[in-house]
Amino acid sequence: MRGILIVGHGSQLPHYREVMEKHRRRIEKAGMFDEVKIAFTARKPSPDEAIKDMKSDTVYVVPLFISAGLHVTEDLPEMLGFPKGSGRKEGTFDGKRVVICEPVGEDLFVTYVIINSVFNVRE
Repeated sequence: MRGILIVGHGSQLPHYREVMEKHRRRIEKAGMFDEVKIAFTARKPSPDEAIKDMKSDTVYVVPLFISAGLHVTEDLPEMLGFPKGSGRKEGTFDGKRVVICEPVGEDLFVTYVIINSVFNVRE
């Protein structure tokens, strides 16, 4: 089984979790992964808790962050017992193969999302 864990910062505001859930549902609907979960570096569930609850043999951890800041380079790897630092990481956590992917911020599609925001302005 293959799973994906989308990791965000987290917020006290409920809208943050709602946006994360929206992405989770969209990915789940695509049917590319057996499990799709969300977790937060500053809220619950934390990434390590979420992975422990997953049944997948392989879990792809996707940081929904704009860049490789402290949550991506230090907090997330530390929670999973991986070496700190930037870049893709692969190892074992809770008996599962875990791949920490690059944060999404530098992806070309994010550039298109920025441009698309302008087209959504009603003038």
